[in-house]
Amino acid sequence: YFESYANYSIHHEMLSDKVRTEAYRDYIHGNPAIFKGRDVLDVGCGTGILSMFCARGGGARSVTAVDSSRITEKAQAIVQANGLEGVVEIVKGKVEDMETGEKKYDVLVSEWMGYGLLFECMLDSVIAARDKLLKPGGKMVPTRASLYLSLVSDPPSLARRTHFWRDVYGFDMSVMEGEMAGEAVVESVDPEKVISTECGFKHLDLGTVTVAELEFTAPFQVEVLRGGTPLTAISLHFTCYFDGEDLSLCLDTSPRTEDTHWLQTVLYLSSPVSVKSGEVVRGSVGYRKGGANRRGYVIELCGHVGNEGVKFEQTYILN
Repeated sequence: YFESYANYSIHHEMLSDKVRTEAYRDYIHGNPAIFKGRDVLDVGCGTGILSMFCARGGGARSVTAVDSSRITEKAQAIVQANGLEGVVEIVKGKVEDMETGEKKYDVLVSEWMGYGLLFECMLDSVIAARDKLLKPGGKMVPTRASLYLSLVSDPPSLARRTHFWRDVYGFDMSVMEGEMAGEAVVESVDPEKVISTECGFKHLDLGTVTVAELEFTAPFQVEVLRGGTPLTAISLHFTCYFDGEDLSLCLDTSPRTEDTHWLQTVLYLSSPVSVKSGEVVRGSVGYRKGGANRRGYVIELCGHVGNEGVKFEQTYILN
């Protein structure tokens, strides 16, 4: 897992995500009261971009940048090339294993979010670093995060995922349909295909959340805004909140906002469900660690239309 982050293409993708990168930059530069003269810990530093924002624009006294992959070799060279080696220290290793003696940090900054918010389980490491290395009352960046759900109607996309296997160059491969139905798909959702209100079903306070709380089952309720077209999928997205002294920001990965590299996480139903405008769809979403990837999640979806309407229940792997 860690060495996948030694691959330069993944850093190019993340740095090219302007919504992501500029949210951190603008927050750090816009809140001198939080960063100026402070000791900052950057968990999962990658190329060191957030650490350098803290050092140059934020005016941090010191930044300890930690990463477990070989990208730290490049991060060290990047820091030196930009004349920030006197402020930014690059550390290769797991933050859980760090020994800093009596030193504690004023601010912990990290870009830990994965697909569906929690994929990769990096937040576990951030929580460990917070509990071990952050001063009492220290600042978490971002401050809060929330998961949201909305209904999607896109029959052609559902058909492409299922009908494709029924005739592949003249061969019947329909046994593959069941496997695909159990996969959470990371893709961009056309906002015109969203047919409901959205529901925030899980909210995390990064200053207090525990690792145990990262596995959960939470209820949801949304209203259908546009009927006459069937429900074919559930779209999941997340929002991160950066609460500041002078500037507060919101990093939103909704279908209705500019795409990020996280896109949305789509849970396709095995078959379409008829819905009408004004109907309420209720249910629950469960997140459990697991799957083939030890940093993956199993997502459990249950729902029903109205009080006695069609019910749907499905399990997905987010790998």
